[in-house]
Amino acid sequence: MRFKQKVRLLLLCIVALASCNLWAAVLDDLYRVELTQAEGQSRDEVMRDATVVMLQRLAGNDVELQRGPLAAALKAPQELIRRIGSVDGGKVRIEFDPDTLSGVLREAGLSALGRNRPGILVWAVEAGELGDRSMSPVSPWALLLKEAAAHRGVALSFPLGDLQDMSQVNEQVIRQASRDELLEASERYPAEGTLALTIAGQGEQAALDWTLWLNDQSSSGRITRAVDAAADELMRLMADAVFAQYSIPAAGADGVSGWRLHVEGINSAADYSNLLRMVRQLGSQQQAKVVAIEGDTVLLQVRFPGSESQLERLLNLDMRLQRVPEPIPEPEPEPEPEPEPRALQQQGDDNLTTAEPMAAQDSALDAVADPLGAEALPSVAPEQAAPAAPAAPAMPTLYFRWRG
Repeated sequence: MRFKQKVRLLLLCIVALASCNLWAAVLDDLYRVELTQAEGQSRDEVMRDATVVMLQRLAGNDVELQRGPLAAALKAPQELIRRIGSVDGGKVRIEFDPDTLSGVLREAGLSALGRNRPGILVWAVEAGELGDRSMSPVSPWALLLKEAAAHRGVALSFPLGDLQDMSQVNEQVIRQASRDELLEASERYPAEGTLALTIAGQGEQAALDWTLWLNDQSSSGRITRAVDAAADELMRLMADAVFAQYSIPAAGADGVSGWRLHVEGINSAADYSNLLRMVRQLGSQQQAKVVAIEGDTVLLQVRFPGSESQLERLLNLDMRLQRVPEPIPEPEPEPEPEPEPRALQQQGDDNLTTAEPMAAQDSALDAVADPLGAEALPSVAPEQAAPAAPAAPAMPTLYFRWRG
C-alpha cells in the first residue's frame, strides 16, 4: 500500500511539473536550426539554408526572399548567426541572434511571429493490418512529427492518453474527426488548436488525413507523400494556419498604437519577471515599459501595431493571464453648498447701494479732466492667448489578473 502511494505521488508530481511547463507554448529553441550537411555541401551553403528556415519560421513560409533586406541577409547569413557547431548524427546546429533578425524584419516591413505561439494538440490514429490504434507519444510517427514541428516552429503536443482521454476519445472519433468530442476532450489541455490525424500507408509512402480547429476556423486536407516529406508538409500547413491568425502586422512608427496592460495578482519577484518575459516574447515589435507598481498591481505600456482583438489573442497564449472587466469607478460625492449667512448677504446689498453714487462722481471727474473732449485713445486689445494644444487621447487599457 505504501508503495502504491509513492507511485501515485510521483505521478501527481510529474503531471504538476508538466502543467507548469505548459502555461504558455513558448518555443525556447525557436532561434536554433539543425540541418544535415550533405556530402560536398559547403558550410556557407548550410548557413544559407538554415537562414531560409529561420526567416520562414518568423515571417511565414510564403515570405519573399529574393529581394530587399531578406535577400541581402541571405548573401551574408553569418551576420545573423550567434554561434555554429556540430551535433550527433552529422548535423550542423546554428543559433541565430533574435535582435538582429528582428531588425531585418522591421526593415523589410514584414509581419512576424515571436516565441509565443498557440499550442496544437494532436489526436492521431495509425491504421495497421490489425486495425486502428491510437498513436503513442513515443511511437516512431510521434517522434517524426515532433521533429518536423520543431523544424517548422510549431508548438505541437500530445494528449496523456490516460483513462479520462480514453473515455472521451476512441479511434473512430479520431478517424471521423468528430469536432464536438475532440474539442471537449482537448479542454483539459493548454492548447488553442486541435488536430485530428489519421495515418495510413505502406513502406516509405504515407497518407495523412487531417483536420485542424484553431479558434473559430477549421481546415482539412490529405497528404500523400514519402514519410518524412509528409510529416514536414503537415507541419508546414500547421505553421501557415498559425501565421494567418497570430502574426503581428508590420507598421511604421506612426502606425503603432500604445496600449496599457493593468495586471493584478503580481505577488512576487518571480511573477513580475515572468510577466515581463511573457510580454517581451509576444513578438519583435513589443517594447514593454513599466508605468507604475502599486501593491500587487503592475501597469505596463506596450506598443502594438494591431487591433485590440489581435493583442488579446496573443496575450491569451499565456494562460496565467486572465482577462477581467474594467473596474467601475466609484462616483465622487458632490460637495454640499454652504448656506450664506444672512448678515453677509445684507452687507452685500448695502455695498451695491453705495456703489452707484461713487460711479457718478467718477464720471464727473473724468469730464473735468478732459474739457476739450479729445477723442479717446483706441483701446488696445490684450494679446490673444495661444490656443491650447489638444490633449492626447488616453491610451486604451486592458485589465488582467495573473494566475501564477
